[in-house]
Amino acid sequence: MKKLPLLFLLLGIVLFTTSACKKEYITNETVPNFTVVHTVVVADWTLNQADGTYTAVIKMPEIDNVSFDNDGVVVAAMFDNVNYEALPQVYDGFSYTFFYSPGFLTISVQGANGGAGSRPTGPIKFKIVLVPSAQ
Repeated sequence: MKKLPLLFLLLGIVLFTTSACKKEYITNETVPNFTVVHTVVVADWTLNQADGTYTAVIKMPEIDNVSFDNDGVVVAAMFDNVNYEALPQVYDGFSYTFFYSPGFLTISVQGANGGAGSRPTGPIKFKIVLVPSAQ
């Protein structure tokens, strides 16, 4: 008879310790970046006579008002058909920068010393990455 209470005590401890455990799953929800690759051809560049800057406008419907207000935009250019280089960048004596607004991304080229730019002589591939931000 003395073994019966001990058995119940051990059974109670096992039941208590195993039933108190709760398995929790932690999931990291990530919002993926969105990438657009766009090639700007020579004819796409227009000259701003006032400051000598060449610009190319890329239509980007992905940059809507919400994205414009909350998210980040990263742009890289492939000048040598081998490597992407993040903008802003000085390449071959010219400064490449970008700015954006809802629906559009504009690439500009001017002299690295602040002087007039030069129209690129060949197509340039640009990689545009929209980086969502959790706010």
